[in-house]
Amino acid sequence: MSDPVIEVRDLSVRYGQVQALDEVDVVLEPGRITGLLGMNGSGKSTLYKAIMGTVRPAAGSVTLFGGTPAAARGKGLVAYMPQSESIDWDFPLSVHEVVMTGRYGKLGPSRRPRAIDKAAVTDALARVGLTELAGRQIGELSGGQRKRVFVARAIAQEARLLLLDEPFAGVDKASERRIITLLRELRDTGCGILISTHDLAGVPELCDEVILLKNRVLFHGHPDVALSPENLARVFGLEAA
Repeated sequence: MSDPVIEVRDLSVRYGQVQALDEVDVVLEPGRITGLLGMNGSGKSTLYKAIMGTVRPAAGSVTLFGGTPAAARGKGLVAYMPQSESIDWDFPLSVHEVVMTGRYGKLGPSRRPRAIDKAAVTDALARVGLTELAGRQIGELSGGQRKRVFVARAIAQEARLLLLDEPFAGVDKASERRIITLLRELRDTGCGILISTHDLAGVPELCDEVILLKNRVLFHGHPDVALSPENLARVFGLEAA
């Protein structure tokens, strides 16, 4: 049996007096797409940061592939796509250069891309349909194209865990379909994928399992059960039918 891609135990995170996460337990296995659902302020982005090791928990632990988040990042096992609002789209990097950043952990001491690195970037751009835009500055792309760039970076990186925070926000339907197809292909190679989304209608088609988060885990299981009126009422404060 392989190690879980993510194992979170009794995780609590506070920002001052605010309890962002409270005794969260999550175990995710390889080869699964897991949806993360919750209202704004429910702790989704904090959970991503805790998994990446960029926030200090008040209690509990996070392991990735049986080791620390820092070790997993150092091996290039984890790729993270934050929400668009946290990215500086004016930074002077081309599409090709952004995707190449996914190879940095595999470069030698010289940090100069080798033939294998260039081939990985070329292949990744082809898979997301952005070959012709490789030289374009990242901020000049549409919302859907920008998201596809970060999926290409994860492919070039050969990551085994993808953390996607609202990847479909501001994305056209054609790009959304292409991203979903790519995520399924990655899942079928054994990648673990954690994806937060507000598109409840698309969850059953996309996700193998769902976590409902309201500062703590309210449910973790099959999408059909997660989307029952009773569970949606618990996590979103809706009236159960």
